[in-house]
Amino acid sequence: MAEPYLICPTNWKRISLVAKPADGYIVKVSSGGTPSTTNPDFWDGELPWLTPKEITRNQNSIYVSTTERTITENAISGSGAKLLPPNTVMLTKRAPVGAVAINTLPMATNQGFLNFICGPNLRPEFLAYWFIANRVYLDAVANGSTYPELYITDLAEFELAIPSIDLQDEILGTLKAVKLLSLIGIPSEQSAISSEDVLIIQNQNAKLKKLHDEMVPLLLSGRLV
Repeated sequence: MAEPYLICPTNWKRISLVAKPADGYIVKVSSGGTPSTTNPDFWDGELPWLTPKEITRNQNSIYVSTTERTITENAISGSGAKLLPPNTVMLTKRAPVGAVAINTLPMATNQGFLNFICGPNLRPEFLAYWFIANRVYLDAVANGSTYPELYITDLAEFELAIPSIDLQDEILGTLKAVKLLSLIGIPSEQSAISSEDVLIIQNQNAKLKKLHDEMVPLLLSGRLV
């Protein structure tokens, strides 16, 4: 197992990214698939189908509810695509490595993802923020002959430290509060009367975003309580 990128309190539970259902942290990990594009029975259905480029464009939220393309039930039964339950943590494993999203409704992905279903001891949002905070860690482990890629076999290389559910909720509540403050400023720009006011609001938003990004690794490593 590789040395952890974030050093965490010794009383936090140590796990890897390998699925171990009995532990109640990560119960399943799978990739996705692309249904045959020549089969019209597989496309334009009611099931969202996600690609990495869609979440790399969305910088304001880790949640995803809609996709550019949809597939059918026939595509699920006739291809490598898998229908994932809501609250699956979807991590891009290539091009780029480390973008992350959580689905709010049943959804499939292409093969550019590793998809994590969490158990009762791990909040999906906590795992998603762990991926965000450990992007350097992910890049260091990724390998490939043509371009960096994370494989399921790489998951044993990672060590995560997981606090109690109550502490996970406190950490996530703090991060969401700061994120909300920064997002409130976006519509405020539209109501500003002068360019000077817009500049002030933009500077405030930038400072709040910077604060949020700096807090993520501190909270997830137990250095900020």
